[in-house]
Order: sequence, then C-alpha cells, then structure tokens
Amino acid sequence: METTERQHYWLPVPDRTGFAWTRHAFRGKHWDGRSADTSVCGVQCAMANPSELDWFQSPTCSDCMELLISEQSGAGSTEGEQ
Repeated sequence: METTERQHYWLPVPDRTGFAWTRHAFRGKHWDGRSADTSVCGVQCAMANPSELDWFQSPTCSDCMELLISEQSGAGSTEGEQ
C-alpha cells in the first residue's frame, strides 16, 4: 500500500492592486522566498514576506481549501482498495 502525501503551505498574498490580501495554499514544505508562484487553486500570485497583520486579516481561499480537502478525501478513500 503506497500513499503519496502532498505537502502544502499557506501564505497571504496580495491581489493585483496590492490592497486586498488572500491566504492561498501552495505546493511544497514552505515558502522559499520566490517572488511568484501558482496557488493550489491555479491563481498566479506575487509573493512577499507577509506581516502578522496580513496573516490575521487575510481570508483563506475557499477554492484552495476545497481542492485540498477533496485530494485528502480521494486519497483516504482508496487506501483500503486493491
């Protein structure tokens, strides 16, 4: 029985205006300082080191959350099947 665990991390990122921030999920263990990446939900994001206030005020992307939940549910339901 082989399971593949996909790692992800969350990071608040600004929208194109720079005024509204959203917490998106990204593939990998942690942010490595890159200036841009594509989120789990497919949004191309400019990335920067967020402040504590950015973490607190940024809403979580519901699309990223739903995709990660469905991936986990899909992987969990096939573990016992052969």
